[in-house]
Amino acid sequence: MSQIAFQIRQIVQRMWFLPAAFSVVAILSIGIAWFLARFAPENLPFTMPSNGVVSILTILASSLLTVAVFALSTMVSALSSASNSTSPRAVSLITGDRSAQTSISVFIGAFLFSIVGIIGLSAGFYSEAGRLFLFAVTLGVVVLVVTALIRWIGQISAIGRVGHTIDRVEHATREAFTMITEHPFFDCRLQIIAPQGMPINARAVGYVQHVDASKLQRIAKENELTIAITARPGAYVAPNRPLMLVEGSVPDACVDDLAAAFVVGDSRTFYSDPRFGLVVLGEIASKAMSPGINDAGTAIDVIGTLVRVLVARQPHNEDQQPRYDLVSAPPLDPADLIDDAFRPIARDGAATIEVVLRLLAGLKTLAHASDELKQPALAMARDAAARARQAMTAESDLKTLEDAAAFAHEQGGE
Repeated sequence: MSQIAFQIRQIVQRMWFLPAAFSVVAILSIGIAWFLARFAPENLPFTMPSNGVVSILTILASSLLTVAVFALSTMVSALSSASNSTSPRAVSLITGDRSAQTSISVFIGAFLFSIVGIIGLSAGFYSEAGRLFLFAVTLGVVVLVVTALIRWIGQISAIGRVGHTIDRVEHATREAFTMITEHPFFDCRLQIIAPQGMPINARAVGYVQHVDASKLQRIAKENELTIAITARPGAYVAPNRPLMLVEGSVPDACVDDLAAAFVVGDSRTFYSDPRFGLVVLGEIASKAMSPGINDAGTAIDVIGTLVRVLVARQPHNEDQQPRYDLVSAPPLDPADLIDDAFRPIARDGAATIEVVLRLLAGLKTLAHASDELKQPALAMARDAAARARQAMTAESDLKTLEDAAAFAHEQGGE
């Protein structure tokens, strides 16, 4: 994905974009009704009085403003609830939820449609045919609003809840893993050996959000360079941290262009950064284990989600021909995936036997399901067991712990 496409994707996911788009469509529909009326015959078998259409539009305008304000206040409450009960990092997924955005956009767009329609009718903008067309469009808007209201009733019962937030994070993490599977190493060569070359450092402090590999390939081809990416999306960079290492004679004019191929922002994004999704899921489980909440069930639910996501993850296809042969990128480290996902749970849930048992069971599943994740999963299981031994005092819990953790020591020594 180019930088322009990435920036457009970021804008489209903003909460204000879809309401703005629906508002534009609402205004255009008023103009389209007036334009189509020019091609209608002069004598129509059925006419619609102006006050009849105005009455319907007035009802829509007065009621939808209240509905839109209520829907927005409900969304704000859901965002606050999700931030307090799960993780503030998950809020962006709720604001980017298309189903919720669509309902609010319909309310705002229909309200604006009604206001503009009333103004046009009051100013005598429409002929008899124009009023008839406007009436037909108004009926369509009414059907759309009723459908959106019914959908919104179902949405407000789930949005902002812990389970709904976990599902949204899981979906975003799966999409990130799928993107990496379909475009391994950003369509670049696999970086097998330690790279060498001239370092190109970041121009700002923040997190890498996107890498434009096509731009790097173009610059490398024009200047006979070989580029090794050292900062994947999600990496924290600064002016003393190299984004890449470049072999060859790098012209001074190309240094800034090379650095500009990396989008650096204030926060991490879920797209192309599956580790961030694992981190957020771990944060949700960690907060659930805090003394103020003490919700072991949510932590167990998150463990099951993490195992499901990592088991479904497809390994890199190293035999796939790279699209950008002058650029190489490092693979994801399996140990990082396990640490991001399970270390917070192992730390904060060490004193709760139910959580530790489910954590060890999940790690055992990963060790059997993936050769790539086997050793990191076994190492995390031994770490979790060691933390639990120090946190637990009941002999029965310690006995149960030793039985559950036996697999990690047996297989780890093989």
